[in-house]
Amino acid sequence: MTDAPRGAVVTGAAGDMGGGVAAALAERGFTVYAADLRPVSPAEGIVPAILDVTDRDAVFALAERAAKACDLRIWINAAGVFEPARVIDAGPEAWERILGINLSGTFYGCAAALRVMAAAGRGGRIVNVGSISGQLGGVGVHPAYGASKAGVHALTKTYALEGAKHGVYCNAVAPGVLEGRMTAAFPPEALEKIVGGNPQRRLGRMDEVVHAILYLADERASFTNGVILPLNGGELMTG
Repeated sequence: MTDAPRGAVVTGAAGDMGGGVAAALAERGFTVYAADLRPVSPAEGIVPAILDVTDRDAVFALAERAAKACDLRIWINAAGVFEPARVIDAGPEAWERILGINLSGTFYGCAAALRVMAAAGRGGRIVNVGSISGQLGGVGVHPAYGASKAGVHALTKTYALEGAKHGVYCNAVAPGVLEGRMTAAFPPEALEKIVGGNPQRRLGRMDEVVHAILYLADERASFTNGVILPLNGGELMTG
């Protein structure tokens, strides 16, 4: 299998972030299983895979499929949903849906990736997508979002500890509000407040997050493990 192409799995690959990461990895010579419920267009290095990340069996099946076809070294859990809501009005149906995709989906991805990478014995990288909301909470957003992302941060540390025994390192990015589809969920006055409260007086860019994910997925980041990498322009300084 060492002569097989280097492989990667990216969930949420039909989105801005997942799509950007999948394309960048394909450009670097990886065979990328671009997984999403929405169809992803095939391209050089891109293998579309229809996947519901809340289906544990399906996630594990994709991991086995990728590991058999490739030298699977990277797994990116980028699938996620974001829902604006007044906290006082937040309902249980959205709670279950958001936690199912953001938290359970990330759990299944981490578990499946670690199993096949540990079995192969060649190490690997898992990168999760957290959020500043998982560190600060927030208003104007369904409380399940921050709760799910805080869970993602804790999962990241747990899999970092276990994965290190097998040379599989697990890290996460924690972006602030980004330009793109997310901003459409906020009214203009809310966005103005968010921008005004940031030391850089702007929103984050998707390419900045993609760059950070690629760093965490790189084999040269070999002493980076269990990190929740803030990408918020200095809005929240940890450490």
